[in-house]
Amino acid sequence: MTSPHGIPVDLLDRLVIIRTQTYGPAEIIQILAIRAQVEELVVDEESLAFLGEIGQQTSLRHAVQLLSPASVVAKINGRDNICKADLEEICSLYLDAKSSAKLLQEQQEKYIT
Repeated sequence: MTSPHGIPVDLLDRLVIIRTQTYGPAEIIQILAIRAQVEELVVDEESLAFLGEIGQQTSLRHAVQLLSPASVVAKINGRDNICKADLEEICSLYLDAKSSAKLLQEQQEKYIT
């Protein structure tokens, strides 16, 4: 007997299936603005838009995790607010999980196995 999702029909009838959708650019920017406010970081609109693009291309988790190191770079440069240049510098230093895995796969012959 073939059943949907590879689960017996009687068990599937007891489960709740919830549809999820990916966040849009405006929602990602709103989430990032809230996170920056919680962490007491000052981020300008241009930087939030840039982080929103990063969140769409990679993941929301990666974009959120870039806030803290960008804050450190801004403070090193003598500023309290995070600007786009700080985020660009941080993006050159940190990779998201998919990019990192792809890079490791492409360069696997250079590593000891």
